[in-house]
Amino acid sequence: MAKKRKNDTSLDPFSTSIESSSLDALLEQANAGDVISMPAPSDPTRQITLVCKVIPSSEIESKTKVYGKNRRVQSLLNEKSVADILPAIAEDGRNQHPALCWDKGTEMLVLAGSRRRKACILSGSDYLVLSSEDFTEQDAKILAVSSDQYIAPSLWELGQAYQQTRDELIAEGKKGSYREIAAIEGVSHTAIADAIKAYENLPASVLSLYPTANHVGREVAKKLIAAKERDEQAFTRLVSEISTDSEINAISSDDKRALAITKYLTVEPATPSRRESLIESEFVTVQRNIKSGDLSVKIDNKVMTDKRLEQLTKLLNSFN
Repeated sequence: MAKKRKNDTSLDPFSTSIESSSLDALLEQANAGDVISMPAPSDPTRQITLVCKVIPSSEIESKTKVYGKNRRVQSLLNEKSVADILPAIAEDGRNQHPALCWDKGTEMLVLAGSRRRKACILSGSDYLVLSSEDFTEQDAKILAVSSDQYIAPSLWELGQAYQQTRDELIAEGKKGSYREIAAIEGVSHTAIADAIKAYENLPASVLSLYPTANHVGREVAKKLIAAKERDEQAFTRLVSEISTDSEINAISSDDKRALAITKYLTVEPATPSRRESLIESEFVTVQRNIKSGDLSVKIDNKVMTDKRLEQLTKLLNSFN
């Protein structure tokens, strides 16, 4: 087996000692055909028996499916979002650290390792998994959160997950407030609010414009939402047009490209002038305020002689 480099994310959701070895080390040692045991995520006293399997690249999409409550939105995964593990997995021909799967009826649900799954699909590599029928729904939920420790899901993806928590609370007869969700998720209620607002107000098509969904953090999301609320029709037009912008497409740096995309989508329209120009010469400017009708006169000091000032003063004094 090739030496493990940055082939894959490290998974140690419980940091539980099993015969003086961490869960992460135990899983890392697994080879195809091995049968190992691990404590259940929801109950350390219960053991789960797993079988190590290798799924050929051509069968990954047909044989496996990502668990529905996984917080990583699979449609947003691309070469950029798995760039940290893709080269090593491609070179080794498979992921060295197995994913965890739940054999639930006729389905094999990926509980931890969806980024590895995507990297294997993109690189044409085989998918190493540890699967078991012993997982429960509670185990699956815990693993779905724990597997996000290496690279956190984006603000938008978290918003989707928090919205699911809100729906569950409402189904239980509760309010589903930000504070109730925060108590369950273990983060501040303001973080919950920002994430849900991003999910509710920004379509996935906007997130897909960025190199990765993680480039849309809280501040960027606020700017995008403000631009959308200011003029939704114009914002939608910009979203559809940005893919043809040659300057943005030519930017190779992911961070710089993300900044350019945000600037493109959030530029404020020029404020129309509130003044109508009546006279505009080299030395004299006369403008009228469109709203109030008031006039403003600006005369260059170079041509304002004492005689002209006297004449102008008499004229102004004659107004009633």
